[in-house]
Amino acid sequence: MVVLSAIITTVLLSPLVFALVAAVGLLLLPRRRRAGSWLLAASAVVPLILSTGPVAHFFLSTLERRAEPYEGQPVEAVVVLGGGLVRGSPDEDGKAALSTDAIKRVVYGAIVERRLDVPIVVSGGVVWSSPGAEPEADVAARMLVKIGVDPSRILEDRTSRTTWENARNVAVILRERRIGRIALVTSAYHMPRSLLAFRKAGVDCVPAATDYRADRDRLTAADFLPSYENLWNCFIIYREYLGILEYAVR
Repeated sequence: MVVLSAIITTVLLSPLVFALVAAVGLLLLPRRRRAGSWLLAASAVVPLILSTGPVAHFFLSTLERRAEPYEGQPVEAVVVLGGGLVRGSPDEDGKAALSTDAIKRVVYGAIVERRLDVPIVVSGGVVWSSPGAEPEADVAARMLVKIGVDPSRILEDRTSRTTWENARNVAVILRERRIGRIALVTSAYHMPRSLLAFRKAGVDCVPAATDYRADRDRLTAADFLPSYENLWNCFIIYREYLGILEYAVR
């Protein structure tokens, strides 16, 4: 089920969807010229619009304004969600390394942990199984130790493949150790879906958002120039809203 979900995400929630729309448009052209022409135009114009700064930052802000950084609430542990890996990274002697998103989450989690002196839980397994694949939780724990976190304070969930599984598996770890309220660390755009999953799993948590992406300064002329980063951010938000809808009805 998880693999099927990942395949659907790769096809429908990535720029590949525009190639599929264009392909359908080409197939329709000989018999339904008007419909085919509209689909071809949409496959070019829509990604162009989504790749502009004002559009991307608007969609990002719809989720990020609902996510707060840690504000000093009393908690008994910090939970950091995974954000992806880079396999075979040279700077890790060929081992897996954390992605940029994941590094931001781990570093912010370490900052909160150091402030509170409580256990820190890292959650993330292996989505695409391969020989020697390392769970993301192991990679995150290694990074935490490198930046000075006491290994004895690190707890790991090595089997989660989705945010929903993050919540369920971490809830078990917390119950076993009689840990109550937690500070939940993840990217700001991912926080609303994560809070929904964890609260449905019965975890008392407060947000500790990081990795904010929407610009909050005045727009400049350069912001209107299309970029792949803006387009990707729009797909991220699209995926998050679909995830929120799925979790809401579970």
